Amino acid sequence: MTQGPTIKLLFLDDRHIDQAQGLVRRFGQPEPCKANPIIRADRPWERDAAFVDTGLVFYDEADQLFKAWYQGGACYGPNDQSNMCYATSVDGIEWNKPDLGVVKYEGNTRNNIVLMADCMMHDPAVILDHADPDPARRYKAIWWGGRCDPAGRDGWQLGHAVGFSPDGIHWAEHPNNPVWPADAEVAIPFDIERRKGPLMMFCSADGHGMRVVARTQSEDWVNWDLPPELVFGSTDDDPPGTEMGGLAAIDYFGTPIGLLWVIHNLPEFETDQWQNIVQRNIRQGYLGPPITMNKARCRLIFTELVTANNTHDWRRIQHKPFLALGGAGSWDECLSLGGRPIVVRDQIYIYYTGMGRTMQTPGVQEPQIVGQWNIETGLATLRLDGWAYLETQESSATLLTCPFELKDTQLRINADATNGRISGEILDEQGHPIPGYERVASHLVTGDQLRATLRWKGKQDLAELRGRTLRLRLELEDASLFSVQIA
Repeated sequence: MTQGPTIKLLFLDDRHIDQAQGLVRRFGQPEPCKANPIIRADRPWERDAAFVDTGLVFYDEADQLFKAWYQGGACYGPNDQSNMCYATSVDGIEWNKPDLGVVKYEGNTRNNIVLMADCMMHDPAVILDHADPDPARRYKAIWWGGRCDPAGRDGWQLGHAVGFSPDGIHWAEHPNNPVWPADAEVAIPFDIERRKGPLMMFCSADGHGMRVVARTQSEDWVNWDLPPELVFGSTDDDPPGTEMGGLAAIDYFGTPIGLLWVIHNLPEFETDQWQNIVQRNIRQGYLGPPITMNKARCRLIFTELVTANNTHDWRRIQHKPFLALGGAGSWDECLSLGGRPIVVRDQIYIYYTGMGRTMQTPGVQEPQIVGQWNIETGLATLRLDGWAYLETQESSATLLTCPFELKDTQLRINADATNGRISGEILDEQGHPIPGYERVASHLVTGDQLRATLRWKGKQDLAELRGRTLRLRLELEDASLFSVQIA
């Protein structure tokens, strides 16, 4: 029998909760790696930037390697040689930048560049596509760039450009780049890999007078549904000067989860002042406020945790940083942009972009400006399913789930009952206990377990319940619940 995808009930919101007593929702806090930044701008072709927020990191099980595609060199204008680089790692922390011999930089191909666009390259984003029948298009990339065009603004035709590769190393640009002319900058594919359905993208969108996040899709990576559908803009609950910079999102065991980049422009704006800027931008076709790159910070950008029932109806659930900014003088003081998360070795890995050091760099003689601070890549990790969890607020608590279809012969929970215990009861769709699966027959779950199997006396498994619509009632004593696995 072919095993289906793993499906879990998560508790970022109430969608799977019918009743809860004595429980409180907590949100996880990713733990930054002590070695951060782990991918540094330390090659001549990287200049001041080696970041992976829109790029891709995934773990190749066959090769037993982490693989990363990231931007080398910040993008400042045409012919600036900004590029996309490739690196590998055994542990996800120490990275190797191999001499690939693919792209010539200053007369030499001894570098790890895999793609240098004809015009410029800003925020290259990669996806691994298993659904495309053409093996030469297995890897797909999108970035903001274009071509020189005397008829365009300032002599450029700008927009989203695309490329294709059979192996992630050897790339070819589409001859008609940019395939999607636009002033907006960021486009991030949904998920790490595509196996079926349309190709989806979360992108910036023109015409709003500020940075927003929108959604579009395509069948071929070239022709996109336009205009894109608005997903996130700032609201009245946000301080004036707030924008939405990007959304890095995945399907996490059946639940769409995203890392939303929230921009807080500085200095502080009054409401009327910000609205005037927005209206001016709508008339003139710009984004955000006018920024002077000087010794002071011009903006802070942090990452919020968001979720959705599907890829259209996203919502903010925390309204505060999920990936915290670093302290004064740190490498990530000003930016903390989370990329698409991956699950490796029972941990969630979040590679993110940081920028900072508002303190003078030791040994530097000339005053530094914002544009001279390196933009580099860090790593933060989170417990498996640790986005959010239900914690007993009292010594004893009860959770009753909404109905779900059991697609397995087991029910497993991710829970920490180190100082307590958890017991379970299975009910039918109407809420009646199923004989043999009452709480009195339940084996207790104790300890800290990622996949504790719920068991009942006299029952080897749940094969007789497979395919039925059920509810689960859990009794928790001094415990935390992260997820319920149903498939």
